[in-house]
Amino acid sequence: MEQTDHLALPVPRRWRDAALDQVGDALATFVDTCVHPVVVVPLFLASMTDSSVTVGVALAFILAATALAYPVGAALERRAAYQQGGLIGAFGLRALALYALAGVAMFAGPGHAPPLALAVFLFVAIGLLGGFARPLRLELASGTSAEAPLGGLRARWALAGGVAAVLGALAARPLLVVGSPLLPASYARLLILAGLILTLATTVAVLLRPAAPAPPRGFLADARAFPGLVFDNLAYGRFLFFRVLYAIGAIADPFYILYATRELGGSGRAAGAYLLALAVTRAVAVLVWRSLRPRWGNQLVLQLSAFVRVLAPIVALTLPPLLGAAALRDRLPGDNAVSLVAFGLVFVAYGAAGAGLDLAAPALQAAITAPRERLDAAVVTNLALALGALSIIVGGVIVDRFGYAILFIVALIAGLAALLACGLLEEPGLVVMRAPPGERAPLRRRRRPVRGE
Repeated sequence: MEQTDHLALPVPRRWRDAALDQVGDALATFVDTCVHPVVVVPLFLASMTDSSVTVGVALAFILAATALAYPVGAALERRAAYQQGGLIGAFGLRALALYALAGVAMFAGPGHAPPLALAVFLFVAIGLLGGFARPLRLELASGTSAEAPLGGLRARWALAGGVAAVLGALAARPLLVVGSPLLPASYARLLILAGLILTLATTVAVLLRPAAPAPPRGFLADARAFPGLVFDNLAYGRFLFFRVLYAIGAIADPFYILYATRELGGSGRAAGAYLLALAVTRAVAVLVWRSLRPRWGNQLVLQLSAFVRVLAPIVALTLPPLLGAAALRDRLPGDNAVSLVAFGLVFVAYGAAGAGLDLAAPALQAAITAPRERLDAAVVTNLALALGALSIIVGGVIVDRFGYAILFIVALIAGLAALLACGLLEEPGLVVMRAPPGERAPLRRRRRPVRGE
């Protein structure tokens, strides 16, 4: 593959359009933090049911819907007729779903039958619309296709999103504290705030003048690249194997916050602090990964991200039992307060690892695939991530039957497997391809030199 295949320069744009793009994307990231799938959504669902399996099933459907919607948005963002309209529609419908969910929360107080099925349906719709809008947000924010190896553009986009996530966590934290103990109705104000911010983001999207997308090749042209991507590109096959194992490692992600609230006695104040710690760490980690990636490459960033993520189950397994032991419990003030503070390291590790993955994984995937393969790669990768999200259901079963400790051990094993699989990744350079049988050079015997030649 020629080096020019890896280049994707942004379309020149006026400063007004670029500023509106960044504002709209920052507002959407603000909303994503207010309905964070690792902190806010599990707490909301747990306030309506005591079954960890139910929470796991709901989270699996939400994350699977988000992953499956991404390639649909990536396909539409190359068509000018759907690019801006698709983003406006996704933002607007998502805002309506947030308002509806706030209404469900207000009427799900004590003494009322919790409309859990309706809440799960609305959360799935919110995730589906968020996944659909994400590649459109990326294209409008940078002027570059979501299928391109973005490099520094994606880094700047991630940094702006990290700052917006911190502001979202700061806004969400007092609203979570107001409703302590956490009940469904206590989330209504947070959801209304998220809906208002997303309504503002919809208005910004209406004012945008998007860059001209790359000319679409059509469905048949994309479909012809699929066999070569799946069967011949060994580098992408190894990358996909890593992404599947990393997705399976999410088996415990939504249950960390449930462990903190149900087992360690955490309240809304602790949940808000964890959300803020996650957002701040993610924003700071973007700066760290940005400094490492140009010099050491995306592979090292992914390896370090996988290593940092392994620290989350290790902290959950060791620190709370250690600090709650009889030898230390009487010497530490505040009962479980020290354990709750130490447990925040789980969300610190999660935020740092997520920033590295979001920054390096798409760039590496784009670099090891040809331009004609990138849409197919988006489809295959997100399908694998959707299947990997089903592991969260198994996590809920493990919690209900065996407890949190066994779940954290399983998450540790899955994280170590992803860390080992990361060593198989290949940094281009060249794409590693398997030559078809008809094109392989035939084996030849070495001719012995004749004396006198």
